[in-house]
Amino acid sequence: MFTKRILVALVTTCSLSAFAGQLHQTIVGGMPANKGELPFQVSLQSSSGSHFCGGSLIKPNWVLTAAHCVQGSSSMKIVVGMHDQKNRADTETFTTKRIIAHPQFNRSTLDYDYALIQLSGDSKFRTIELNRVEIEVPKTDDQFMVWTSGWGTTSEGSYALPNILQKVEVPLVSSEACNAADVYGGDITDRMICAGYKDGGKDSCQGDSGGPLFTQQASGDFSLVGVVSWGEGCARPNKYGVYSKVNVMIDWIATQTQ
Repeated sequence: MFTKRILVALVTTCSLSAFAGQLHQTIVGGMPANKGELPFQVSLQSSSGSHFCGGSLIKPNWVLTAAHCVQGSSSMKIVVGMHDQKNRADTETFTTKRIIAHPQFNRSTLDYDYALIQLSGDSKFRTIELNRVEIEVPKTDDQFMVWTSGWGTTSEGSYALPNILQKVEVPLVSSEACNAADVYGGDITDRMICAGYKDGGKDSCQGDSGGPLFTQQASGDFSLVGVVSWGEGCARPNKYGVYSKVNVMIDWIATQTQ
């Protein structure tokens, strides 16, 4: 059974504390990011300041996250520029002006797991470019490496979140391999992309939902490949992390954020 990589069941003022920690995702097997290294990473927080999901700053006033992160939401804060959850100096905090979940989002299969959040103002932090091309995952021993990041738990079943933003590098996995009978058995759709190691050990986890799957070029430029969505457990052997592909939603994102 798959699990969402979110820390709350409902993002509402009355339910956040009651449901925190019941579902899935932080970074497993990763390392602390350097301060300012990933300026596009945002934290979705309850009105009381508790982190529950991640997101990516794609325009000064727009964040891309997972639809399952915003279901039932009535109030939340978006924190940009945060590195340490215990130190909010030099960060920006916004309320939401508008939340747009993809109209075809399926709560059961997590297909079309995309949502856009319009911020109450413009952020000064650097945005991330959207990947616009289909990535050919090598079918050889060569690996196409990507990164994911967040403040999610660092082991499956843990409710403790790291204070410092974490990151981990993992290889992309072909849809064929991810859809194998002993992996996800056909649950991977054309809107999904998988990443991780067959032996497990490195993955996103509870609290990372909505956060970025990205590449970094030699020039230092980042490209957003996916949105943390779901997986079976965290970092289990033969159970890769599943992400919502960005390149297939370029037109929808452009239309909603114009």
